[in-house]
Amino acid sequence: MRCLFCHRKIALLRWLIDRQFCCFEHRKRYGTASARALRDRGELLGGYDEYSGPMHPEPKKAGTKFGTATAAVIGLIVGLSLWMIPSSPVPIPGPKLSYSLTQNPIGQTVRSLIPDSPKINLRQDFRFGMGDWVGDGSPSFQPGSFRPDSLRLWKPSIQLRDYQLEFQASIEKKAMGWAFRATDLTNFYGTKLTLSEKNGRAEIERFVMLDGKSMDRVRLPIPLMLKKDLPYRVRVRVKGEYFTTSVNGQMVDAWRDRRLRTGGVGFFTEKGENSAVRWVSLSEPESFFSRLFAMGFLVGPLDLFDVLPPM
Repeated sequence: MRCLFCHRKIALLRWLIDRQFCCFEHRKRYGTASARALRDRGELLGGYDEYSGPMHPEPKKAGTKFGTATAAVIGLIVGLSLWMIPSSPVPIPGPKLSYSLTQNPIGQTVRSLIPDSPKINLRQDFRFGMGDWVGDGSPSFQPGSFRPDSLRLWKPSIQLRDYQLEFQASIEKKAMGWAFRATDLTNFYGTKLTLSEKNGRAEIERFVMLDGKSMDRVRLPIPLMLKKDLPYRVRVRVKGEYFTTSVNGQMVDAWRDRRLRTGGVGFFTEKGENSAVRWVSLSEPESFFSRLFAMGFLVGPLDLFDVLPPM
C-alpha cells in the first residue's frame, strides 16, 4: 500500500493502524489540501484551515488495530504448546529398564534450530528390576519397590546438572534418605525425612558429603505429621545453587550451596533406618512457560528464591 499524499510505501507497523497514509502529518495535510480544492471550486463554505479530514472518510474497520497483534499472540501460544507437550512416549531399549523419554516431532524441529541441552524425562517404577542403579551393599528388592541400604545411584543421572527429582516412598523405620548432585558414592548432597516414633512429628535433615566425610548437618522441624508405612510424594528442585524440597505438595525446605555443580540422584538409609521407594522420575526444572500451560495462568507462581534473602 502507498500513501495517498506522498505516494510512498507505507511501513509495516504504520500499515497495521493506518492503511492510507504513512504518517499522521500526511493525513492532516491531505485533508487540508482536499479542503482547499473544494473551496476553490466553491463547494465548501468557510476556511479550509478548519477542515481536518476528507469529505467522505472511509469507515473504520473494526478490529484492524488489534486483530493482527492478537492473532500473533495466539499463534505464539499454540506454537509453544505444540513444542512443549509431548506427543508420544519413546521407550529406551533394555530388558530391565522401565524409564522412557518423550518427543514431539514439531518440538524436535524447533529445538534443532535453538542451541539447548537435551531435555530430561526419565522414570522408573522398579517393576523390572533395579536397572542402572549402582552402588555398594545389597538392597532389598521386590517388583514395584526397593529398600535401599547404603547409597544407590541412578546411573543415567550422574552427568546431569539441573533437574527436578520426584519420587514416592514410605518410612518403614525412623527415616528415608535421598541424594542429589552425586558425582559418586562419596560426594553428594544428602537429605532425610526423619519420623519421631513417639509423637509423629517430622524433621528434615540435610548435609554435604565430600570425599566420604559428612559436613554441615542441619536438622529442622517441618509442618507435617508423618506416619509409618504411608507413601509420601517428595519433589526436589535442583537448579544452579538453589534447592527446594516439598512433601505432598507442601514446601518444607529451601537452601543453597555452591560446592557441587553436577551429579545425579540416589537413595540411602543409615543405621537403624528403613524405607521403601516405589517409583522415581527425573525431569527438567519447571520453567515459566511449563507452569503457564500446566496451570492455565498467564503468570506463573512466585518462585521461593525471588524472596529468599542471600545466605
